[in-house]
Amino acid sequence: MKKPLYSPELLETLGIGTKEMDIYMALLRLGTAPLRLVAEEAHVNRGLCYDALKRLVSRGLAGYVDAKRHRYFRAEDPGRLRALATKKEVAIEEAREELGRLIPLLQATTGVSEYRPAVRYLEGTAGVHDLLEDVLRVSEETRDRLYRVYSSAGLRDLISAAWPRFKEERVRRGVRVRAISIGEGGTTVGLDERRWLSKSAEAPSYIFIYAGKTACVAQDRHRQLFGVITEDAAIAKTQQLIFDALWKQLPS
Repeated sequence: MKKPLYSPELLETLGIGTKEMDIYMALLRLGTAPLRLVAEEAHVNRGLCYDALKRLVSRGLAGYVDAKRHRYFRAEDPGRLRALATKKEVAIEEAREELGRLIPLLQATTGVSEYRPAVRYLEGTAGVHDLLEDVLRVSEETRDRLYRVYSSAGLRDLISAAWPRFKEERVRRGVRVRAISIGEGGTTVGLDERRWLSKSAEAPSYIFIYAGKTACVAQDRHRQLFGVITEDAAIAKTQQLIFDALWKQLPS
């Protein structure tokens, strides 16, 4: 198979379409020719050919002369393709300089809205798995490697199904947990403590509190799991204070 003279990536970099390049090569072969012959040589219709020729002329890759009845097109020297690459380099350098001025302004704008919490919504068991991964990843990077959780008996098995070996992975990473359980069940497996708020009631959600974040897992009206992670230090700190105060009052 004959190797093409140019790659699509090269044309994309230069801002030239493949049809435009086909028409430019047709001009190189023809020398000087009217629109009809150029279209036939390039195997395109006249409308497409005319539009492409206008773009080639604007880029300095083609020119024309007007005769009495026809306009005759010609290809300019292929060396002008190098000028297109140079023009692109100049444009990229100008864009880089402009970004150097713009990025600090954008970063400053981000800082203005820093008080707004970032909220992430996750759906289904795969989403809950990602939420649990976030809890572990963030917690293991903290000094005390600890997170807190309100554990609900009604959701415990569903959350476990999203990551069956979550507890083993938590222990392997050396992440500790304090759990306040609501409802029957719940055991300790290592690096964890558990106290019961109530063994007769059930809460409709799980709440994780960890390193500047809070995360909630619940079910929608179709009984499908979903999770919401809120990243805000003030909210997480308030939840932690409430949790710790409650923890001290509960029997161990």
